Amino acid sequence: MNSSLFNDRRASNLLNRVRDDIFHLREDVGSLLSHTTKKTLPNGARELADQAKSQLAAGGAYAASRLRDFRGHPPRQSAGWIGGALLVGVLAYGVYSLCQNRQTDETRRYEPEDEIGG
Repeated sequence: MNSSLFNDRRASNLLNRVRDDIFHLREDVGSLLSHTTKKTLPNGARELADQAKSQLAAGGAYAASRLRDFRGHPPRQSAGWIGGALLVGVLAYGVYSLCQNRQTDETRRYEPEDEIGG
């Protein structure tokens, strides 16, 4: 800003101070962003990656232990799954058959009867 526009000396000084403060604030924000991108984020990313690795390792160990538990009881659980799937299949077939029967009965009801000899 041009200080010659203001006749008030105090206003000119205040504007100069504000301009200097804004200049320093811009420098500080630039320094903060530079430091954050170079130092803070990479460290945070490393911590996050380490945490993710440990969580994956813990999840893998848990999955392995669950698989070992399943190996001890496969016949009983497999029979249960197969029986349940078979039961669901039979029920689905029964519902399908009932729907087909009703549809066939309704179409027969609305079909005109053939008149012989007429």
